[in-house]
Amino acid sequence: LIVHGAHDTFEVNGVATNLQEMLAHIGPQQIQQTAKMLAGSLFWLNTFFTLMIGIVLFFYLLGALYDDRRDHSVLFWKSLPVSDAATVISKALIAVVLIPLLVFAIFLCTWLLLMLMMSAFVLLHGGSPWQLIWGQSNLLPLLTLQIAALPAHMLLSLLTAGWLLLCSAAVRSKPFLWAVLIPILVGIANGWIGLMGVPTVPSYLLWGEGIKRLLFGTIVGPPNLIVAEAAVGRNYRVVVNWGTAWHGVADFYATPGMWIGAVIGVAMIAGAVWFRRRRSEA
Repeated sequence: LIVHGAHDTFEVNGVATNLQEMLAHIGPQQIQQTAKMLAGSLFWLNTFFTLMIGIVLFFYLLGALYDDRRDHSVLFWKSLPVSDAATVISKALIAVVLIPLLVFAIFLCTWLLLMLMMSAFVLLHGGSPWQLIWGQSNLLPLLTLQIAALPAHMLLSLLTAGWLLLCSAAVRSKPFLWAVLIPILVGIANGWIGLMGVPTVPSYLLWGEGIKRLLFGTIVGPPNLIVAEAAVGRNYRVVVNWGTAWHGVADFYATPGMWIGAVIGVAMIAGAVWFRRRRSEA
């Protein structure tokens, strides 16, 4: 809408109109609702983008050490004055630290760009951007929560990063199949053993806290702080329960499973270093 002048005519759903006619039928309440709808849409857009980044990161980690052996470039890297431990740790840091920071930066820049575009539109047509846009955004509290949750996401991704790097360094072929099938087969075997009456790991714990985190921990992103009220029929508004959100971030750091997974992830990275020193070919 910003690129059109106030008198430029364009079509909306087959009906010719212009900005003046549109604004004549839009009040402050509708603009506030639009701002909240766009905030919710941005959250889901960021969730989709985060999923794509997670998939790319998954395959990056799988090939990080395996591809070096497959194309024999590992011999070149070993000739440099860089230890195998430094090589593996640097690849892990890219996945665990750099990518989450990049996702957060893109999320923040996209949100600010959208808010600036909306502010320009409102300002050009006589509205108050602070009252109608920025006052509805809760930008500072949400930004603070995002920053507080980032270290938790990094710790959560350590388990997956360690597992994928271990597979990338250890297997001689088809690292994807090894990385995915081993956890799934362990889960299936656990279920079969349970059917025989033998004590096993509870399925919700093995699949939910173990296999799920092992395979999908690289999908990082903002914590689920925004609640779309449209799901319960409240005029498509988007709100944030700040008390619950802060409590949820605190729970992240108080969960023993997160710290246990991080320790196991570090141990797997150490295992990847061990295999890196002993494997030169795929």
